[in-house]
Amino acid sequence: MHREAGEFRSIATLMLQRIIALALVCLIGMGGLQLWLERQQQEKLLFQTMALMVETSSQAMAHAIWDIDRDVLSFQIRRLTELEAVGLVRVHIRSTGEILTSGRAGGAQDVPSYQTVIYAPHALQQPLGTIEVWADRTYYRNLLWESQKRVIPGYLIFTVLMCLMVAWVMRRDLGLPLRQIADFARNLRPETLNQPLEVRRPERARADEIDMVMQGFEHLQQALDRHIKDLDGMVKERTAELSALVDEVKRLSRLDALTGTFNRRAMEQRLPLEMERCVRYGRPFAVIFADIDHFKRINDQHGHAVGDAVLKAVASRLQACLRANLDWMVRFGGEEFVIFMPETDLSHAQAVAQRLAADMRATPWACNGLSLWLTCSFGVAEYQSGDSMESLLERADHMLYRAKDLGRDRVCADATV
Repeated sequence: MHREAGEFRSIATLMLQRIIALALVCLIGMGGLQLWLERQQQEKLLFQTMALMVETSSQAMAHAIWDIDRDVLSFQIRRLTELEAVGLVRVHIRSTGEILTSGRAGGAQDVPSYQTVIYAPHALQQPLGTIEVWADRTYYRNLLWESQKRVIPGYLIFTVLMCLMVAWVMRRDLGLPLRQIADFARNLRPETLNQPLEVRRPERARADEIDMVMQGFEHLQQALDRHIKDLDGMVKERTAELSALVDEVKRLSRLDALTGTFNRRAMEQRLPLEMERCVRYGRPFAVIFADIDHFKRINDQHGHAVGDAVLKAVASRLQACLRANLDWMVRFGGEEFVIFMPETDLSHAQAVAQRLAADMRATPWACNGLSLWLTCSFGVAEYQSGDSMESLLERADHMLYRAKDLGRDRVCADATV
């Protein structure tokens, strides 16, 4: 899912922050465990120290209790409380139930203590009372702090060094390569698609995810390049096909669908150019109007299919007698055709028309068992100075109708030239 880009934050920075957070959690956890172990160790040592002090004083206290010497007993208790490690001493005399206490009354909270039984000097199985000694709170806390202050800085320095090393490694192996890849992707343009992705990294024995991303970019570029080349080829192919289709459409738009000759639209485009060329170079230009004799009778007697076949045959015979690269023919309408002959004067055009008429009557047209003798009437005119397209065609058409009036199957030429 696409996410709108907000404030930029490097993934290496994000990962480093999380690593630092995890390192602090580990520091607190490991430091707490180490502190707890140190506390247990210090309490054990303090317990042993207090046990040694109590054992040293217990014999003198036993004699004082046995002899009921309160002064000596009080002296021994005060002597214990004067020690730096002792905060409070409490002696319970069993015979009288009396409890003697000396030291700081508030020092017995949250500190370790040691308790033992005071036995009679000469009867070790006869208990005289109990003595309980509490460590001094200030001494105990200082003792813990002295032991812990050696642990905390070590863990803290270790954590800081590890984070710095991780930050350096992540910046070198992750942050900088990703930034180079991001800059490459951001600056990628269609014209620079073939430019290879280059990432400056230390030499490695094995590939990693960064190499996989680089290989992915390379494969993507190659695939896009192939796709673009394929598209270019397809575009060229489609363009060529489209151009051919356009040319074909243009050609078909200028041809008569039945006979394959030019149509009137093509004539209206080409004839003015032919006449202009005739004037510019002072060359002759002739027009022959041709009409199939009795074509309506053929249609009425044999049907339109035969009529269409006759039109095709006549057009083919006429075109066969023309100059391929110079003369051109138009189906003017119905059974009428117009032949345009550049570089041709009236006499030569009249001779061509006579040859066309002779060729038409020379052999019958045969198709599907039907044989018909076909003839054509021809009207010939030559371009004269000042002629328009309409006037030139009108004179040739007039000659055609004159040929029909004179009995058909003949050629009439414009005598005004």
